[in-house]
Amino acid sequence: MRLYNLVPGNFFSVLASPNREIYVDALLVLYESLESDEMSIKKSDYLRALREKATNQIMAYIVEEDLDEDDEDEYLESKQTLATKTAYIVRRLEETGWFEVEIDSRSLEEYIALPTYSIAFMELLYKLTSDEEAKYVSLVHATYSELRLEDDEPDEFMYATLLRAYENTKKLRTELVTLGHSIRIYQNRLGRVFSTNNILRDYFDNYKEYVSDRYYHPLKTFDSVAKFKRPIISILQRWLYDRETRETLIKQAKVWNRRLDDEEAERDLIEKINYICDMYETLSNMIDEIDMRHQDYTKAMSSKILYLNNTDKTIKGHLDTIFKAYAEKVVNEDNLGPILTNMQKAVNLTKQGYIGSDSLMYPIVRKYREVGEPLPIVDYDDVSTMLMEGFLDETRNIFTDARVYDFMETAFGDSSILKAEEIPLVDFDAFILLILASLKNNDETSFYTVEDHEDYVVNGKYRIPNFTFKRKELEA
Repeated sequence: MRLYNLVPGNFFSVLASPNREIYVDALLVLYESLESDEMSIKKSDYLRALREKATNQIMAYIVEEDLDEDDEDEYLESKQTLATKTAYIVRRLEETGWFEVEIDSRSLEEYIALPTYSIAFMELLYKLTSDEEAKYVSLVHATYSELRLEDDEPDEFMYATLLRAYENTKKLRTELVTLGHSIRIYQNRLGRVFSTNNILRDYFDNYKEYVSDRYYHPLKTFDSVAKFKRPIISILQRWLYDRETRETLIKQAKVWNRRLDDEEAERDLIEKINYICDMYETLSNMIDEIDMRHQDYTKAMSSKILYLNNTDKTIKGHLDTIFKAYAEKVVNEDNLGPILTNMQKAVNLTKQGYIGSDSLMYPIVRKYREVGEPLPIVDYDDVSTMLMEGFLDETRNIFTDARVYDFMETAFGDSSILKAEEIPLVDFDAFILLILASLKNNDETSFYTVEDHEDYVVNGKYRIPNFTFKRKELEA
């Protein structure tokens, strides 16, 4: 079905108007009313709640920008009070199809009725704007637990369990694809950031909190695909190959969908089991790719910090500074004229010739260098990329895993627990090693674990996250 066969043609107009912020606030207030009283929302209660929760936004609302020609005279002549503005906002939402108003035949009270598509869009707006921390949903472990329970004690809900496993698998694949794209987004943004503080803020305050800790870490620990893949596949294959179990599932499938005959129900059963098994085999490759992208991003982040803090005073260092300034202007779409003019003035180009023994004889023979094929003009973006890649290749292997672990062994000494403020940061290299050490929590070769207390401490001249490092043998 096409979208505008389902929703009204002007459904999104309120979200594209100059007053879109107040309309979003009004929809969020309506969604809160829906959650607190799902079946009956009085229009008068909604108007009162909107006035109480969004008074300042409503008073800043400019009615003229959303007026139709038929309503213009009426509203321009009227007093634009809080009540009139609120009533107009609610009327606009009704006209654009976000809800309908029904009148109770007994009390003549007006109630708001919400279409399915409207609830779906309001739920999306709430999720995008909510400050509540989204909890990770354990899809892999939940699938394994339900299948194992059903396999140990079969009942009339075996097919329902299979359906949930099928839906969880599809949702898991979507979550992994979303995670992969999220890492790519942060890695792509890294090329447009030219401040060390902004890079650290993007990583620790955004990527680590909303991507790594929320989704990546659970998939590598308690909800690991590698841990539960084989048990899930074994249970499903046993259901498929055992004749009695397969016939039970076929009968239950026909109860769930009465339009299926035996052949269609069996084909549906085989397709769902094969999809789950094949998908769990494929998910391992997806997770390997996500691991690679996660590692590439963390390495690129540390290399970019080194690059931005470059203090090389040689010609190469000055060229790096020039190209950093040029790249920043390109990203910000600033005028490149001044920087290109200064670069041109700084380079003196001359035409050279030479005098030989024949030049003094008559007739005078003047010889010049032969004009060869001119060098191609290299695009500045290519030069910037080439220099960046060259610099990153030179610095990529400076901070190896062995150097990070040696640094942490020295910091631990004879202790088993080490706090971030206790680690000596004698120079900038030590600061980089501390950052990389905090990222090794999920590595199998790491001899310690990292606990984040979600606040910050001061260590010397650096303000760093409050980490606690513990040797793994202590936890064992």
